[in-house]
Amino acid sequence: MLERVVTAVARGFVALLAVACVVGLSWGARGTLADGFDALATAPAITVVAITMIGGGLLAWLGHGPARLLARVPARVFAGVVFVIALASAMWAHGSVHKGVPEVPDEMGYLHQARTFADGHVVAPSPPAPEFHYVSWGTHDDGQWYAVFPPGYGVFLAIGEGAGAPGVVNPILSALLALVVWLLARELFGGDGAAARLAALLHVGSWFRLMNAGSFMSHPTAALFAALAVLGLWRGVVRRDGGARALWWAGGGGAALAYLGATRQLDAVVIAVALTPAIAWALVRDRESAVRRLIVAVVCALPITAGYLAYNHALTGDAFLPPQQRYMQLKERRGDCFRLGFGPGVGECPITQNTSFGRDGFQPKHAVANTRRRLDAWARWSFGWVPLALLPVLGLAGGAVLGGRAARRRALCGAVFAVTVGGYGLFFYHGVAYGARFYYVALPFAGLLGAAACADVGALIARVTRGRGRGERAGVVAAGALGLALPALIVMGMRADRNAVEKHCGKRPALADGALVDVLDQPALRDALVFVDSMKIPAAVTAHPAEIGRNRPLVVKDLGDAADAGFARIYPERRPVRLVGRRLVPLAFAADAPMRHEGGALYPLERARGGFGQRVPAPHVGNLPLSGGEALRFDVDRPARFGFPVWALAGDAGDMTLALAFAHHPAGAVVAVRVDGVEVVASHDTAAPAWELGVREAAVTLRPGRHWVELSMPAGRKGQVLFLDYAELRPRR
Repeated sequence: MLERVVTAVARGFVALLAVACVVGLSWGARGTLADGFDALATAPAITVVAITMIGGGLLAWLGHGPARLLARVPARVFAGVVFVIALASAMWAHGSVHKGVPEVPDEMGYLHQARTFADGHVVAPSPPAPEFHYVSWGTHDDGQWYAVFPPGYGVFLAIGEGAGAPGVVNPILSALLALVVWLLARELFGGDGAAARLAALLHVGSWFRLMNAGSFMSHPTAALFAALAVLGLWRGVVRRDGGARALWWAGGGGAALAYLGATRQLDAVVIAVALTPAIAWALVRDRESAVRRLIVAVVCALPITAGYLAYNHALTGDAFLPPQQRYMQLKERRGDCFRLGFGPGVGECPITQNTSFGRDGFQPKHAVANTRRRLDAWARWSFGWVPLALLPVLGLAGGAVLGGRAARRRALCGAVFAVTVGGYGLFFYHGVAYGARFYYVALPFAGLLGAAACADVGALIARVTRGRGRGERAGVVAAGALGLALPALIVMGMRADRNAVEKHCGKRPALADGALVDVLDQPALRDALVFVDSMKIPAAVTAHPAEIGRNRPLVVKDLGDAADAGFARIYPERRPVRLVGRRLVPLAFAADAPMRHEGGALYPLERARGGFGQRVPAPHVGNLPLSGGEALRFDVDRPARFGFPVWALAGDAGDMTLALAFAHHPAGAVVAVRVDGVEVVASHDTAAPAWELGVREAAVTLRPGRHWVELSMPAGRKGQVLFLDYAELRPRR
């Protein structure tokens, strides 16, 4: 009785989901599907497809149909071929599409994290004058320099960094995923037949897979461990006949789910929610055995979960404060803007994400718009030929018709997709770089449903034509023709989309398609200190963030001649040069240039209370002639204070002068100055009837190295604003 109820629920779910997918595709991707048909509506494409259909039909007539031939390949041979194809194609995508270099800011952050791990550090120390050292999605936080992402993918990428081949990591993980898709398909289809093998091939033939497999993003890792979690928990906990190795499968599934949580937290929630009904059914059906295996899964998950929490604690001081949340606290006025859900403040991240949804914050209408955009990208890139996005829908419909085990197992695949779409519907950022990358975790399960649809079509043809003489033979030929036409459509579709893929994710302007990496890799630059007017280039080429002196050359942000001159004195053994376009221009600085910290570069403030600081250009500072073209703006909300690090050069240390350049203006605040906790300026009023620059000097005695300057406004009130142009340390001789 219970099994009938579960099956009925599964049939209803896949039927409803199939209808929802049809509505969604017709609503958000109708034009995309039509473009796919148009792309192959050419004489060469039609000719190729026709020839393959004739070949497939002929093979079937002779008793060697494509499905039968595919099933005859020995399992080890098939696994090897799939692995090699997946690996080689991903390596090609890494070099040809992605040019072998990162571009998306997330990639810079992942590389920084992996390089820190590869140097043997959990977190990198902030180098001297940290404002010269920048990494996308990373921050300097009270002497530590870290990227914001969970460590799961970074561990694998660090192995690649240590081997000198980080670009190989995602292709290898992607190739392993193709094999896991095959293993999952064997579970879904009850054996190693043609349908199970087709699932792996459908997964491999996807621009979506290649975009992510060739990148430095975490999605291939997440998808691999999501598939392993489903495979392990299904075989170890859900299946009644898990066998002698059920406990091993359960433990592996639990560990995989925990590792997924240490890679992409929301993806782990998606998989856990999708698996919950199946696990609940197993607990009801066979409580004692299922509980024992589930306990094993939980026990195996705990060490990885504890390790992830310990990682958070090492970076932020709080096991339950992820680095990404801390990053937002530092960089956005609304420190909790980067969260799931709806309401005031959600998505209010104008500095880091360029997003603002108004007074009410992120709302369901915005979620609908995001979801539509993501589903369009999903339909466009998920399968080699765009209209094949309909195959998973047919697989769901087939499960509703067939019922039984097919409905229950396809319901699991459908649940992964549905929960992924619903879960990310709560996230304000659209995330369509490299395809609908937030949905990448569902790609393997879409391939399973697509293969199920193909198997259903073949079975339907056989059932309709069985026992009808010539009709039965015609059915065999038709199935063979369709079977061989499928890979032809995939290959032709991927070829037709090549230019669109290049436009979507193939441009690498920050690194000039890798040319700038080659320029900076010249042996003659090994002793150089290179200043670049870019925030991405230093992040991309800083191979040793935890041991900054090992970088050859050392590439840093160009903050203007005045600041660069002092910074160059920290590294007297290095030749200062500036990268201009693809040219290297030698620089000459005064040997006694003081250390200057540009105000705009001090953002984000590592220590701040009672207000918020950010960088602003000269037009926002009364068009004053700022030293570096930017200033630090601190908006006062109440009695406030903030601090920033400065660096005392070894040759200048001792009795020094701290010079603080302020913008004076009508809404200025009264500020006191402390250095390492010692007051050096009791009161300085930055209020003035008109905009003007003024420098306040203070006598200090400093040892070589890092010191902290604190500016406090004990009488500060909302509406006051403090602008700092620069802070400079000069010796007193």
